Amino acid sequence: MLVLFSIPFSCVDLEEVTPGSLTAISLYKTQDDLDAASVGLYRPLFGGYEAFDFDWPIVMTGGGEDVDSQAGIFSPFDELRAEAGSGSISTMWKALYKSINNANNIIGNVDNVPGSEERDRVEGQARFVRALDYFYLTRWFGEIQLITFENQSNAGDVVQSEVSEIYDLIVSDLQMAEELLPVSFSETSVRPTQGAAKGLLSKVYLTMAGWPLNLGSQYYGLARDKAAELISGSLSGIYSLEADFADLWDGDNKFSNTEFIFIFHGISANGTTNASHHHIASRPPTDGGWGDWYSEERFLNAFPDGPRKDASFRLTFSNGTDWSVNNVPGGGPGQPFTAKYRNPGGDCGFDDVGCPEHGDGFFPVLRYADVLLIYAEAANQAEGGPAVGAYEALNQVRRRAAGLDPDIPDAGVDLSGLSFTEFDEAVLDERNWELAFEANRWFDLIRRELVEAVNGNFHVGVTRDDYLLPKPALQVSLSDGLTQNPGY
Repeated sequence: MLVLFSIPFSCVDLEEVTPGSLTAISLYKTQDDLDAASVGLYRPLFGGYEAFDFDWPIVMTGGGEDVDSQAGIFSPFDELRAEAGSGSISTMWKALYKSINNANNIIGNVDNVPGSEERDRVEGQARFVRALDYFYLTRWFGEIQLITFENQSNAGDVVQSEVSEIYDLIVSDLQMAEELLPVSFSETSVRPTQGAAKGLLSKVYLTMAGWPLNLGSQYYGLARDKAAELISGSLSGIYSLEADFADLWDGDNKFSNTEFIFIFHGISANGTTNASHHHIASRPPTDGGWGDWYSEERFLNAFPDGPRKDASFRLTFSNGTDWSVNNVPGGGPGQPFTAKYRNPGGDCGFDDVGCPEHGDGFFPVLRYADVLLIYAEAANQAEGGPAVGAYEALNQVRRRAAGLDPDIPDAGVDLSGLSFTEFDEAVLDERNWELAFEANRWFDLIRRELVEAVNGNFHVGVTRDDYLLPKPALQVSLSDGLTQNPGY
């Protein structure tokens, strides 16, 4: 499992950077230099209301039916009318490129340090994080500037790359990370493992099979095979589904559960700097929260009843009101709120009202349930129909959702006898419910070209242009090599 916590800063420059102001540096000469620099991989991505500690990645995927918001700065994402001047877009863009800058400087300087297992592990971290950064960037913005150590000194002049070139670097980085990272660490650490690299690579292959690259069956096969390494292959047994879905969302379990493969998490002791804010941002005002975002009634109504639904939603609030009559900021109608982030641990429990603003919560980037569903979808697509392994991967998730032992077959829950299309639809539905509010549904809709079908009856004028967000207006104006996406 990967977790992020507070580490003292050293010589790493963590000031705000953008692609037009990135700098290649050559000051890492020792292992201590590399270890200090590795902090800069993660720090831009969590803390200070800057990225995965706050609303941005969830709200920016609000075009899926799991997330809604009527807050003025967030509602354009839900309504598929995002604007190039959005502060949310600009903040996330800067955070990702700042992390890339720090990763590039490690990768470009690693050979200055004598070879060792410790050196390899730092390089593995840098390649994993750079791949993750670019994976988010290209899924949100399409063609972007591909900045590496070799060109970042003149990054403002770099012409944006085709999506296929960006994925080439992502795949290459993750393949190298697989080789460089260990299976596990002896201590709780900020570092990704080999399993995180394999799991993310399987998700990358799954995405490459769909829009915009549409590489099809071959890449579904690659996604299946890579996911299988965590399920039945070389890393079998390291990860598993938690027995109780609700336990996943108890912040006090974030270090001990067997399902998290890669997460970010906060430390409230340092206030804004390293804290999580999901617990407060996703609570309704009646429960002492900000009510920044919530879910949609159509999503609640489609969600299958059972323990997973109970653990995913908060439908009755501390003042006794029901979600349907609880108005939210911005004058919007009452909507169901999520329960997933309510219990960050530490000084804030699930039912507490008046929790501190800064929390010890987390944001899950990759967990084992996701890998099982990647395998199920990819195997069905690659093989032209569902085989035993695909059924078992899907049914494990379904059993746990119903409160059953995920490893024991149950005729009342397990699916069988489905056609290729029926199974494919079942997996996509299961991904929607299982991974709700974790910034997954929107990306699934894009890669499977389902945005129009899902949103066409809810928002006027949905087109293929809505598959990508606008690039930050200021960045487009400052970078000669950056072109705004169509429709903006």
